[in-house]
Amino acid sequence: MPSSQAASRDVHVCLISDQPIPNLLPLLLDKPAEAIFLVSPEKTAQAELLKKVVQPHGIRVAIEETSAYDFDTTATCCEKLLNNGGALTLNVTGGTKIAALAAFQAFYFDNRRIIYCDTEHDQILQLAPERRSTPISDNLIKVRDYLACYGIPRVSGGETPAGAEKRRAHLTVLASLLIRQERLLGKFNSALERQDKKPYADISLNELGDGGEYLSAVLTQCEIATLAGSGNLHIPSKEKIFFCKGGWLEEYVYWTIRGLGIKGLNAAMNVKVKWDGKGRQPTENEFDVLFTHRNRLHLVSCKASNPERVTTSGTRATEALNEVKALKERAGGLFGKPMLVSARRLRAEDRERASKMEIKLVDAQEVLRLKEHFYSWLDNPKNSSA
Repeated sequence: MPSSQAASRDVHVCLISDQPIPNLLPLLLDKPAEAIFLVSPEKTAQAELLKKVVQPHGIRVAIEETSAYDFDTTATCCEKLLNNGGALTLNVTGGTKIAALAAFQAFYFDNRRIIYCDTEHDQILQLAPERRSTPISDNLIKVRDYLACYGIPRVSGGETPAGAEKRRAHLTVLASLLIRQERLLGKFNSALERQDKKPYADISLNELGDGGEYLSAVLTQCEIATLAGSGNLHIPSKEKIFFCKGGWLEEYVYWTIRGLGIKGLNAAMNVKVKWDGKGRQPTENEFDVLFTHRNRLHLVSCKASNPERVTTSGTRATEALNEVKALKERAGGLFGKPMLVSARRLRAEDRERASKMEIKLVDAQEVLRLKEHFYSWLDNPKNSSA
């Protein structure tokens, strides 16, 4: 039950389900003094996750147990809350239809405020006592809160990598060179793979062929590599080798997003997460680039390797598509949006697969028009193919 102090102040009553965003958004928008979660035994874990996100925003949280499929139990619970007094608002978005109907009836006949979070149109609909709508014009949910809502509280990384600010000015030139010259990119990737076990890499410019000297010059400007007198490109650390293997594409995507100029957009890169998986050890993943816009999580996977290379599960393109789809479902829920950015062109069958999986695909030279693709993708949520 809410405390007596909170009873005279605004309180949100929320029906907890698998999707936390429709409950979180009105709380962040209204900022009530307290939230009361109506929780069935099956949704206790979801309630605890949402509680941990809500409380740091200065909103107290109380949990009331109810039933997902017993109309009378939910109605009785709501009547007790209403009898306690205070300015209560029912968020009827979550829960089962039976629980939502029971709660709606109790609040409606007590002439209380009832709201519904219309995530498709970015608005809060007030259904009672009088009808009105309130637009959600700000991006209220940050990347870390979004992940925590879906059970991913253990997050590391996300900060701009060391030296990335200095490299930013050269990334467009580097991306243009490697994407336009596919043979050079392939030779560069192969040379790096052959030295995979060393903490540094030395690559002969002769091995790279056409474009090698230009690549060397750009990487030197990026302070990633130096050119030795013998004509070898020296990459001195694992971190800088990571940049050469594909980190350059991740940074290019990240800075493109940062450069969109969209108010409130919250972006992070190289986000490492741990979540509970099968067995005793937690599952670990790394997200290349994440950002929230219009209170939806956008996941961007970046691949600079050959998408047609055969792997144990098909090809690298198949692996990449399956991976970003799985991560979207696990970390983004119904409101997550996935994208795959590939420095090399995918085959027609992979492109069709991406479309069917509702993954936005930007590949090959279209990557150099990435800003245009982002604007199109963000303005039209249903646009899922390049």
